[in-house]
Amino acid sequence: MAQKTSPITRTYLHSHNVYIHARADVTMPASWSVTPGTALAIATAATAVAIASSLVPSLSVQEKLRRAEERCKHLESQVAMLQRQVKESAIQIVDPNADIEKQDDITHDAIVQQQKKQQPPTIEDETQADGGIFLKRVGTIRSIYRLCVGTPRQGLLCPNARGCIELDKIGDSSSSSSVIGLEQYSHIWIIFVFHLNTKSSNPKRIKSKIAPPALGGKKVGIYATRSPHRYNPIGITLCKIDRIEKIAKTKHTEERIQIHISGLDLVDGTPVLDIKPFVPTYDSVPMDVRLPSWVEGGLATKRNVVIGQDALDDLTVILEKDKNALQFYGQRYGEKTVQETVEYAVECIRQVLAIDVRSNFQTKKAREGKFQAERAKRLQGAAAAAAADGGTNAVASDVCTQQLDNLLIQYVVDETSDTKRSTSVGSGAEDTVTVVSIKLLEEE
Repeated sequence: MAQKTSPITRTYLHSHNVYIHARADVTMPASWSVTPGTALAIATAATAVAIASSLVPSLSVQEKLRRAEERCKHLESQVAMLQRQVKESAIQIVDPNADIEKQDDITHDAIVQQQKKQQPPTIEDETQADGGIFLKRVGTIRSIYRLCVGTPRQGLLCPNARGCIELDKIGDSSSSSSVIGLEQYSHIWIIFVFHLNTKSSNPKRIKSKIAPPALGGKKVGIYATRSPHRYNPIGITLCKIDRIEKIAKTKHTEERIQIHISGLDLVDGTPVLDIKPFVPTYDSVPMDVRLPSWVEGGLATKRNVVIGQDALDDLTVILEKDKNALQFYGQRYGEKTVQETVEYAVECIRQVLAIDVRSNFQTKKAREGKFQAERAKRLQGAAAAAAADGGTNAVASDVCTQQLDNLLIQYVVDETSDTKRSTSVGSGAEDTVTVVSIKLLEEE
């Protein structure tokens, strides 16, 4: 009887926790009607038999032949079952005497038509299959904040803070088309990832309670807080749209879209997962909302911030030397004069430091002047240049520093002796902050 061979060039078999790459040549009677799917099933099974046989202790030739005959009988029954399934699924059974290539074409077309009738998989299907959901970044935040410490806990508490969203080009989609109509809204929701969260060395150690700074060391459940340290490090924030800028395509760069925003509380480099317009009708609730007393008290408490004259003079000199010294403030952003830029930037500094409430540990460091932003890894390579007269970059032992835009803010923290809220003792929410100097951060 004539024979024909159907080669399968690569079959994956997971056995003993390893992937084995194999090639199987399968022989079948010419009278069989063999579709590509059937051939693949036969070859896969044959390969499994061959590999499984190689994993058992050596046997006599007679025993190996006996087992091989049993496997062949099993394969024959599988082929018969597959042929019955083909008939039941209403896929055309090809003529065994017809041209093989023509048979393959007919069968392939029938399978394609059947697949088109099937519903595409849902996100739920993928979640059940893979145990997770894959999300693609749609853009990246550029902002005045390069460090987590000191970044406001909510952006609208610091309306003068600025940044932008640089949109990514996803597939063959058009970034410029994706923002058509967005300029008609005043605010947007930004869904993002807390990408600078530190991970525990023990993956099973997941905290279910958090100690918010406003509670002075007491703990509540993680879902009762806005802490960035969550089971899934995803956040949402509300920002004001200032303008949408289209940067034209050049010889060396693709077209880019930037959404300029203010009232920002996101660190530079934050991945953006989605952007949604803010609609007060269904994004707001009536005024009879309920809040814990520690949240209401924390929102009503701000630190007293004093901007020293030396600091004001430092910033003025920086901007007089270079009107574009700052990344998000100046003529490019609507300030017409150096004085306007100074006033707007100084108000941002005041807003950020007034609500810079930290943990007990971080508060103690700030009161002792032991927090220096320039030591952080993300600021390595930047040096504090003397703003006015090329003086030393050294910082006094009792002075803290905070980075905002291209500036290094030097300040001291004085603990108040007359707190109105008991939880302020640990959080420093009622301390007095005095800005003593402002220097320019430059790349070394």
